[in-house]
Amino acid sequence: MPLALNNLSFIRVTQFPDIYRSKQYMTTVFDIPADEFITKLADKLEKDDNIKTPEANIFSRTSVSRENPPIQSNWWYIRCASILRKIYLNNVIGTEKLKSMYGGKRDRGSKKYKTRAGSGTVVRRALQQLEKSGYVTKVKGKGRTLTSKGRSFLDKLSKDILNEIKSSYPELEKY
Repeated sequence: MPLALNNLSFIRVTQFPDIYRSKQYMTTVFDIPADEFITKLADKLEKDDNIKTPEANIFSRTSVSRENPPIQSNWWYIRCASILRKIYLNNVIGTEKLKSMYGGKRDRGSKKYKTRAGSGTVVRRALQQLEKSGYVTKVKGKGRTLTSKGRSFLDKLSKDILNEIKSSYPELEKY
């Protein structure tokens, strides 16, 4: 029996056929653990010719809150992958917000710590390389967003990763 609310007819969920209840949904970046996704994405970005570590950033620190430059040899690709994931999650994001996400607490001696933003050149150069690859585009006055190529690239990669890690994460079996 249909329910009536403000002269609108609604059908109970139990009256829908099984075809609507057993719908398969697309796997997205939200469904994959961040560390697994970023490492696999960094491996994919290493194969891209447009993305490479700038010579000026080989020995630079990533923030004023860091004492030394990154130790990992592929830190640039990991940062680009992390930025690409953050753009996917936030839809539109600017460089200032990304700088604050990659910042930290600055040691000021005997004074209290203060939070400081991360390196702007690292964020800008990473975004420029991702734009050159066609994954990211500018939105005037708002920041950067993913292109359709970038979104489909990340969705396909998340589906591939999900198929690889289902045995390690049994709770992901529902996806």
